[in-house]
Amino acid sequence: MKRLLVLSLFLSLLFGSNAFAETIIIGSWNIENLHHKNDFKLRSFGTKRQNVDFDLLRSYANRFGRQSDPADIIALQEIGTRAGLERIFPPSDYLILMSSRHENDNAEEEEGEIYTAIAVRKNRGISVVKQDDLEELAIKHTDGRPVRAGTAALLDVNGTKLWFMSVHLKSSCSHVKKAHTSTRDDCETLWKQHMPLLDWIKQKREAKIPFVIAGDFNRRFRQFQNQGPFWKAINGGEPDEDLKDALLSQHPSLVTRKCPTRRGSSTQPIDWILLDAGVAHWFVEGSFWERRYRRADISKADGGLSDHCPISINIEIE
Repeated sequence: MKRLLVLSLFLSLLFGSNAFAETIIIGSWNIENLHHKNDFKLRSFGTKRQNVDFDLLRSYANRFGRQSDPADIIALQEIGTRAGLERIFPPSDYLILMSSRHENDNAEEEEGEIYTAIAVRKNRGISVVKQDDLEELAIKHTDGRPVRAGTAALLDVNGTKLWFMSVHLKSSCSHVKKAHTSTRDDCETLWKQHMPLLDWIKQKREAKIPFVIAGDFNRRFRQFQNQGPFWKAINGGEPDEDLKDALLSQHPSLVTRKCPTRRGSSTQPIDWILLDAGVAHWFVEGSFWERRYRRADISKADGGLSDHCPISINIEIE
């Protein structure tokens, strides 16, 4: 026993206090109207993909992170079918968790829906304890159709419990700072989503189980200097008061978006990976990465890749 203690102390001094930390890659990717069938348009404004597109998407999934490694836990958005995801994240390597709102893969062309999902890489010491989605996030829009629910799962990462949720919030309000007072339909729906999201965050903090929320938030948090009402609201603050003690730590913190398939749009990020502020120190400095598509691959793609590039961070779970 004494020898083990001495060895532990020696390694701690040699490598630092995180000598025994578990490093994993957390990712997020909106794969734009993903369906498993070739030449099938999921929504009326979707894209028809071919084999070459799936091959290219799978190649980016295989080199998700800064060091061209696959990600271990990925938040996914605009997913139409499980089979579509399995063409990119094969079942031999990943466990797929679809949103509980996902119904079937048999919708007619241009009539399918999109959902959030999670992919967990196998053989990495990560197991799913339970899936417990945030259905309340699926607020009904003014047209009567609900927006996306959050796909959430309690994971066990080599002995440490971690909640992970994939979100895709209401679009078309990302540039409106005062979403809480806007009369735009999209902003009104987005603003209603802050309360179930805040409740979920508070519940996890009270349970003292760390969490990660990742996905397409459709919010330019940094453009508003992290003082926009939506950011303040999901951090437990008041829309018209300065935010003091944030509940969340955001990534990217400084990097501008340069995804080449979004040319002409803002360089302000709308895809985020948010850590429970209580474990903000898990973030590995310098690890944020936007895996940008190569222009040669964009040209090679038949139907298209995605209008979002994969993003990732490394975290060290202590």
